[in-house]
Amino acid sequence: MLISLARLPNDGTRFEHQYQTGELDVSAHEFALREPPHITGRVKRSGMDVKVTGELKAALTVPCDRCLQDVPFQVEQPLNLVFIPADAERAAKGETELHESDLEFSFYENDELDVDQLIREQLELALPVRVLCREDCRGLCTQCGADLNTESCDCQPLTDPRWQALAELKDQLDTSD
Repeated sequence: MLISLARLPNDGTRFEHQYQTGELDVSAHEFALREPPHITGRVKRSGMDVKVTGELKAALTVPCDRCLQDVPFQVEQPLNLVFIPADAERAAKGETELHESDLEFSFYENDELDVDQLIREQLELALPVRVLCREDCRGLCTQCGADLNTESCDCQPLTDPRWQALAELKDQLDTSD
């Protein structure tokens, strides 16, 4: 979905869009859509900057970080973003330290806002750092790949060869007692 900024009224405009199944491509991301997203908001220009406020709602599935089982995740993300022309980005030269408020900025080109890209970005940012299917998830066996939550395996734990000398010393101390 594109919003044309060339014909944007001075007082801005409201928008609402309920995506249809398959309309938003998220195949390059580590989440899948359980239900198509819904976005509502307002776009208003302030000079060359464009402010987008609103709300994004979506139902996702995200793989568990330990066992890779799908975990349902609900997103209800408020939007408060500022878009600046892409040429302004190129004008800034050298290294720049980012602050938290800088994450609320993005860029637009050709007097258009790409709402699809905005949604993909906001969904990615809404995900928690660690996703677990449950707190006591045991994950996958590092050798055979068995899901240790549902089955057990007979694999022996691998010893890191860098710790082998320490393991031998521990065994010597245990036998001398």
